[in-house]
Amino acid sequence: MSPTLLVAWREYKQYVFSRGFLLFLIATPALMLGAGLLFSLIDDSRPQRTFVVYDQTDQYAPLIDEQLEKRALRQMLTAWDIYLQLALDPEKGSAEDLPAPFAPGTDSHARIQAFQAAGGVEAAGRVVAPLLREGAPAFVPPRPQFRRLALPEAVAKANSMEEAARILEPYLLGDADIPGADPGGLFAAVLIPADFGNDENAPQAQFWSKNLTDPALEVALTRALRSVLRREAAAELGISGVDLERISDIETPISVYQPGTDDSDEALDDADRFEKVILPGVMTYVLVVLVFAVGNPLLTNTIEERSNKIVEVLLSSVTADQLMVGKLLGIGAVGLTMPSIFLIGGLVIAGFGVSGTEVIQEIMGALLHSGLLPVFFFYFLAAYIIFAMMFLAIGALSNSIQDAQTFMGPLMMLVFAPLPFVIVVFQNPNGLVATILTFIPLYTPYAVMMRIQSDPPLVEILGGTALMIAFAVFLSRMMGRIFKNNILNHAPPKATEIWRLTKKSA
Repeated sequence: MSPTLLVAWREYKQYVFSRGFLLFLIATPALMLGAGLLFSLIDDSRPQRTFVVYDQTDQYAPLIDEQLEKRALRQMLTAWDIYLQLALDPEKGSAEDLPAPFAPGTDSHARIQAFQAAGGVEAAGRVVAPLLREGAPAFVPPRPQFRRLALPEAVAKANSMEEAARILEPYLLGDADIPGADPGGLFAAVLIPADFGNDENAPQAQFWSKNLTDPALEVALTRALRSVLRREAAAELGISGVDLERISDIETPISVYQPGTDDSDEALDDADRFEKVILPGVMTYVLVVLVFAVGNPLLTNTIEERSNKIVEVLLSSVTADQLMVGKLLGIGAVGLTMPSIFLIGGLVIAGFGVSGTEVIQEIMGALLHSGLLPVFFFYFLAAYIIFAMMFLAIGALSNSIQDAQTFMGPLMMLVFAPLPFVIVVFQNPNGLVATILTFIPLYTPYAVMMRIQSDPPLVEILGGTALMIAFAVFLSRMMGRIFKNNILNHAPPKATEIWRLTKKSA
């Protein structure tokens, strides 16, 4: 085996067979699964927000209850549709075969009424039972997020909004208790003045809460009151509440198409949007993280070998060129190992078609169909070479991590300078900002990854890529000279000497 490959194998083995790397491979899927379970647990344990309504009109409190009940029913229907996707066995039948109220659909007023009229959750459970997977749990509707409590007698007898707010303050601060309130006290109170209504000059309702970081109840109550006021306005125009709900259920009959594709005559669905919009963004993020995750060991390892004089032992057996190329190959292989393991694992899981892995199967199918994999690996290698050579040069110029930080600070500022423009590129992948970033070699890999599914002009992609390759070659020569000329020099060079290091050959 050549000395270069020996160095590469040494670097690769040092990281891939380390406990930390093996722990990473085990911990990453476990953390992803744990995060999913944690979010599910957090959602299940979310406290039920309690509130009271001080209503001087004596008419809006029950109407608010009615609107919040409809909101809870919509959330139940959404949870039911998700449950059907996860719990049904495709070999026994599909969700679309269920009767209309129980089959997946919109959360319209008409469907809510039909679902309830057909027997609600109990009837739905009986209908779907023969189609469930083995061991699938029964559907449990989500607990309503909000609950109105009875108004304390002292508040109900208040003669003004100000007096009601003053009496409610101890309850909102947790200094006084209301039966059924949150452990920390009453979450919120809504105060409705006597002249509240559709008149634009009418006084506004008031929302009181100590916790303003969770706006869910405020938003829900605002929408509930808005719905009530709209019904009142509709009634004044001679439109009944039933007719108003029918009008609000009207949906826009529009399908989305994308020209210039092989299946341009077919409307885009959620899977197409995932493939064309979400997947490029996710892979761009993975590309950024991966490049710096594998580039950092080059820096720290080079500094450690310099400070411990290990590099002198290595250079007694190999040349500086062989050491540098070997490091690049070894750590680069580490970077390719991580996504390759997850890709192969995902393909194996998807290939076996194990029950409960439908999401993984859909993701892998979209990934393979998108054609992004070869693009991802090509631009990973390009970005890796550019930044790895910088890390190697910085490592050769530094005797400690503190020395390296003086170089890494400006470099990181340069690397992450385009972050404010990411949303612009995402929303307008063929705009001016995206074009400019494509022709800046440091950012070409990330700009192309974000644009590739949006049919960018081929001349821009080829031109930006050619410029990136030329820059990578030029940078490799410059940084390589710094590495070779200073790797054995234990005295950090002055700023004026660094430029001379790039000019002379070792």
